[in-house]
Amino acid sequence: MQKEALLLNFKIKSLFISILLLSFLYADEYYIQEPILNSQVYINVDGNIENEPIVFVHGLGDEASTIWQESILKLKDNYYVISFDLPGFGKSSKENVEYTPEKYAQILDFLVSKFLENREFYLVGHSMGGAISLKYTMLYQERVKKLMLIDSAGVLHKDAYGEFMIKTQVGKMVDSNKKSELNSQISKLATDITSSLSSILPKDLSSVVRDERYRDKFLNSPTSIAALGLITEDWFDIYKIKTPTFILWGENDEVTPLRSGYVLNFLLDNSELYTIKYAGHVPILNNKEEYFSYLDEFFVKELKKSELEYNNSELIREISNKKGELKDCSYKSLKIKNSNNLTLFNCNIEKLIVENSNVNIINSNIISNDKALIVSNSNIEITSSNIKAQIAIESLNSKLDIAGTKIEGYKSAITSLGENEIIFSLTTILSPNTKQIFHKKESMKNNQKY
Repeated sequence: MQKEALLLNFKIKSLFISILLLSFLYADEYYIQEPILNSQVYINVDGNIENEPIVFVHGLGDEASTIWQESILKLKDNYYVISFDLPGFGKSSKENVEYTPEKYAQILDFLVSKFLENREFYLVGHSMGGAISLKYTMLYQERVKKLMLIDSAGVLHKDAYGEFMIKTQVGKMVDSNKKSELNSQISKLATDITSSLSSILPKDLSSVVRDERYRDKFLNSPTSIAALGLITEDWFDIYKIKTPTFILWGENDEVTPLRSGYVLNFLLDNSELYTIKYAGHVPILNNKEEYFSYLDEFFVKELKKSELEYNNSELIREISNKKGELKDCSYKSLKIKNSNNLTLFNCNIEKLIVENSNVNIINSNIISNDKALIVSNSNIEITSSNIKAQIAIESLNSKLDIAGTKIEGYKSAITSLGENEIIFSLTTILSPNTKQIFHKKESMKNNQKY
């Protein structure tokens, strides 16, 4: 009787093991223990392993890799598709650990090495997943055949991103005639909060992410840790990426600004930027037709960046009390006075003078033999532009937010008159005083130069 019971038990165990083995052989979902953060990672694999591989990386949010479900259905017949839940999200384990783009990139490399060995693959990332994909390509460029970034987070300095979020929320909350008043109130509130936190947090916020004690005290969820890890990541080597990069953005993204897309396109040599009109932060779900059209294009298109050519012009113009956009403009001299929310896009200007105004400069060249950009009592946002002159920028009592821009001054790149506040996001400065990339916020004193 005992022998029969043992035999039956053995048969049941054998059947159970066989079922497990069969389920493993045919399953497309796995849990893997990774050694970087020592977490359990949920992975979904679909398609024929003989086909070209593509890896999807999701962003912040509990939906995690489910955001790619329709993309996987579309591609699985022709590609070997891998998606996974980042540690801290979805079905993967959630701990108080260092969730940063670099750690995630190392985990991604561990996973693809398990499934793909040394094969090249297409890499697609959305939002924070775009930042992780960027970081992965910086570290393991030889593995990535082609990179697609969709409304990618990161890149901008945290204070530049904070300014964007303030403007976005102000735009939602009040009508235009009340914006300036509320903007100053919110800015003051943000400053007060920052000042309060600075007394208890270290100046280097990245140490909050790295130190378990700080994480435990101030960051109460994986989302909080990952968000802070994202805005404190180091992007100084981004210019080394030569991988073909397809950049896709929703024009009305209120989470990661289109400005970041311009910066990425400016900094990455082998890239093209495409935008989806009226789309927000998640075109993958909310603008499917356009997204899938661009996804198809991603695999086949030869990327060729369009460079803005410098055109000489003899046109001299002075404008005041103007808002809106000047696009594809060309001036020998342009003076802007008392204007609010004026954008210069794809412009060539020899000398630009801005007084008492709020001006955005995007994808433009300001190149002179003397002084290129002269600013006084103004707020200027400069993105993905070239500024070159004997004195490239001369600024008096103004606020400058400069991102993904090259400033070259043969005497000085920036000369400060009075006091000026400047936020640099991955901006290259070349002058007799310095030759480096800046990513910081600074108050420049009178007669201080770069």
